[in-house]
Amino acid sequence: MTSSLLRAAISNNAHWCDAVCAVHGSPGEFASALWFHRHGTPPFYPDIVTLTDVATKAEQEEAIAAFVGREDRTWTVKDSFAALDLRPLGFNILFEAQWIGLEKPASMKPTEDVTWRVMREDTDLVFWERTWAEGNPPAAMPRIFRDKLLQGPDIAFVLVLEGEQPIGGGILNRASGVVGVSNVFAREHRGKDIWRAVLAEAAARFPEQSVVGYEHGDELYVAIDVGFQPLGYLRIWQKAA
Repeated sequence: MTSSLLRAAISNNAHWCDAVCAVHGSPGEFASALWFHRHGTPPFYPDIVTLTDVATKAEQEEAIAAFVGREDRTWTVKDSFAALDLRPLGFNILFEAQWIGLEKPASMKPTEDVTWRVMREDTDLVFWERTWAEGNPPAAMPRIFRDKLLQGPDIAFVLVLEGEQPIGGGILNRASGVVGVSNVFAREHRGKDIWRAVLAEAAARFPEQSVVGYEHGDELYVAIDVGFQPLGYLRIWQKAA
């Protein structure tokens, strides 16, 4: 049985993808089984997110086949229940991950030398994104996060500091009755402090709200160490042009 928290995590993530696309002037579209974008998305964001489980697998695969048949470009699909087989359509698996959830987290505190702040102005957001994307050549990293994302109460870009030095951060977004956490980044060996700081901001800003997201690799283990529970698997598929 699919948990309500898992469904909320998937819906929250689709709404976050839509919000990022919307500030680029081109929101996606929601159907009963999919969120999708017909015209290409910002870097690292999928063109299609499945919203329902294996019961609608045939419907989803048929819709995806129709999309990719109309336009020869790179397509990325977030298979939210790891239920699809898109290999016949020319897709390969980029990676697998797990949805995670933390129900109504209490305020967590990192070590005493760690503080954090929320980005308020566009110049702050530019700095946050550069810090998050450190190591990527500028030509390969067009700006993803626009200042309109700062205008409402439901999104927070968190920068975590040791003294005045950034050591990590993350994004919080409230939608679908939960708070999504994404784009968590940390300097080596500071992962737990970063997660605790971001969760402390979540507890203060969105009290009594469950926090959800997805992770893989070492970051998944760090998230579990700070209290998250795995909710289910997802799979990212990509088809090259």
